[in-house]
Amino acid sequence: MTTAPAPVREIVPLAVTLDTEGGACVAGVGADRRWIRPEPVAAGQVTGGDPVYAMHRPVLLALGPAAGPAVRPEDRSVHGTPRSAGPGLGPAEQSALLAAVADPDVGTAFAGERSAGLVAVRPLRWYRRRSTGGRTFLRLEFTDRSGERFDWIVRDVRLLGADGRAPRLPALPAGPEAPEVYAAVGLTHPNGRFPGRFRGCHPLVVGLHPADGSPLTTTSLEGTAGAPGIA
Repeated sequence: MTTAPAPVREIVPLAVTLDTEGGACVAGVGADRRWIRPEPVAAGQVTGGDPVYAMHRPVLLALGPAAGPAVRPEDRSVHGTPRSAGPGLGPAEQSALLAAVADPDVGTAFAGERSAGLVAVRPLRWYRRRSTGGRTFLRLEFTDRSGERFDWIVRDVRLLGADGRAPRLPALPAGPEAPEVYAAVGLTHPNGRFPGRFRGCHPLVVGLHPADGSPLTTTSLEGTAGAPGIA
């Protein structure tokens, strides 16, 4: 008996990140606005001058059910080679997609067993913190539209070096009066170190998106300690 080929889906990545173990993670939405996390993803597929997975650029994937322990609702197994489905979305298309996909707040984004979502947030402060393992991470303190306050590591690949280090600062205002931006948020696989609200997973900001669809630009964190919203 022959096995039917895996169905091909088009997704638009809204979360592209390098993990701390040398791999990569991607999450995006399909035409039905449902989230998909293709696996596996290699670091070389999200870095370089023309990566396979890039923010806001549609990609075609042959996808099957995910296997293994702790499978999340969004997880899918990639069959074959992902390929581009055309140029990236323009600013107006990006802005419309972000507004259509966004969840009301963080709690909704992670409701049930969900592990990925998009939330409108107000950036309050960008800062760096060194971990107990000696690595330095960019962090964002923010509020969502429910008014709840969060302080999470930011792992958007556009703010990282090719090795997942050297975090840069997004050129986005921060403070109580700063405009909202959209943050793609994701949960890691459970690791037993974060019991409670997020089911043993570590919550992260894995994509930053200006609401008007304009490009995300960056600046060095060096020498910015006195700037508003930066510590």
